[in-house]
Amino acid sequence: MMLSRPFVALFVSVFVATMGISMVSPLLPVYAKDLGASGVWLGLTFSIFAVVQAVVGPFAGRLSDRYGRKPFIIAGLLIYLVAALGYLTAQSFYQVIAFRAFSGLGTSFIFSVARAYVGDMTPEGREGRWLGVFAMADIVGFGTGPLVAGALRQYVGFDSVFVAMALLMATSAFIILVWLPRLSPAEARRQVRAPDMPRQVAHAMPFSKALADPLTLALTVHMGLLSLANGATFSLLALRLEDGLGAAPIMIGVAFATQDITAGLAQPFWGRLADRRERRRLVAIGLLATAIQLVALGVVPTYALALVLLLGMGATNALSQVASGAIQVVAGRRVGMGTVLGLGSAGNGFGMFIGSVVGGLLYDQFGLGAAFLFGGLTMMAGVAVFMALTKGVQTSEGATSVAFDRAEAAAAGGR
Repeated sequence: MMLSRPFVALFVSVFVATMGISMVSPLLPVYAKDLGASGVWLGLTFSIFAVVQAVVGPFAGRLSDRYGRKPFIIAGLLIYLVAALGYLTAQSFYQVIAFRAFSGLGTSFIFSVARAYVGDMTPEGREGRWLGVFAMADIVGFGTGPLVAGALRQYVGFDSVFVAMALLMATSAFIILVWLPRLSPAEARRQVRAPDMPRQVAHAMPFSKALADPLTLALTVHMGLLSLANGATFSLLALRLEDGLGAAPIMIGVAFATQDITAGLAQPFWGRLADRRERRRLVAIGLLATAIQLVALGVVPTYALALVLLLGMGATNALSQVASGAIQVVAGRRVGMGTVLGLGSAGNGFGMFIGSVVGGLLYDQFGLGAAFLFGGLTMMAGVAVFMALTKGVQTSEGATSVAFDRAEAAAAGGR
């Protein structure tokens, strides 16, 4: 049942946590610029957490397959709490970057592991609906945070944003500690089957073997290219709105909220569609529409037009996210839920880091429009790669078995 205690606990805590995280993320480039950071350093300020996430994420996901989800989620929230308080002490943009890097450790422990817990609960054939509803917590939280942060920054000051983030992290950690059962349903079933080996799970397989699954490989590469595009653009979106279009802090919050809240509200609808239609096509349609709007976002002359584009991007990006999320659950049942999501976290981290650096360089040399053009073209390339890697591979439950068994047979034949 979707309204079970574990699902509600994860939904509420992830909403609170993402609201806290997103309160700070859009403002960090502006904060670092005030402390003297240039274009490349601005990109690093936004994305350095992704380097840590890329390195730690796969291991966090795989270890959560072996040792359980709950301890990792709580640890990640407490790490973010410490980072939030650390921003208050920063005297240079180097210190801001250092605390942002520390935040990456928290990110690695929270989001992929929480989604893996939900994946453990999801009934076969309903992956799109469950992940679509759960994604509302993540996306609407990210949309609400910038709106609150914009108001706090404008009327109270920067420090209040960091204090609010710390309080939200503490609240979320308390919810998980008190409400979330120690074991997910899948973990509980494994313990019943193997009570003498409570920490050992069948799906904690090596990364090389997991990547033999064509869906896992496609999702990992897809996440990397998508994050490269987003890193090159959204690390600079606050500057595009503030410097390029003259938006006030609260207007920047509204812009970020417009995209994310629209995406969150669209998730349940797209989730039902993803359980009835071919998921890889939905991924492609959503990303192509988003890419076109992303390019336009770099050249529109007014804040109002930018807001319209962000509204549209929220809806189209949600379509691709919910479809790819449903595919992740299918792949996770084969190779380990945490492993699949951890590898996706690595792709996200490397893509975000490289994209932010490239976006910063393009901004320094050619202006903000070049960064958004690069991001849109990269996203289009990501669609082509994803479709090529998943050609002939079905994306509903049971569809990966044949392809995965063939890959294993071919590997065995080569040994």
